[in-house]
Amino acid sequence: MSVPYGSLRTMNNDDALRRDLPPLVKVRVALNQDVLDGTHVVVHGVLAEVAVRATEEGGDWAAGRVVDGQDSIEFITFPRAFARIDRSCFQIDRPVAVTAWVSISAERTTLVINSIVHTDYIGIGHDRPL
Repeated sequence: MSVPYGSLRTMNNDDALRRDLPPLVKVRVALNQDVLDGTHVVVHGVLAEVAVRATEEGGDWAAGRVVDGQDSIEFITFPRAFARIDRSCFQIDRPVAVTAWVSISAERTTLVINSIVHTDYIGIGHDRPL
């Protein structure tokens, strides 16, 4: 049975579809450009230097850094993704898992965040990997 990307399979339901998760990567891997531009990833760390701003259309967006041990990388969250994410997820110095795609340009490497989850709720922190 072929399984489309983004589907869900449970242990109790063989007919349900499987969800393919993006790979868990360290910030250093993204900074070294060991992943391709546009790759979807999951990164564990804490947020720092978070700034929330409003667009001219009235939507909010956020930018800052994801810190993983000694390394950090810039992130941006566009208005549609920002609207889906609980505002408390943008607190600094709290363990999170972010799903994002990697944007690589000549000037910088950035994570474009799609979702954020506090990992202290599920017992996984930046010091306890998945």
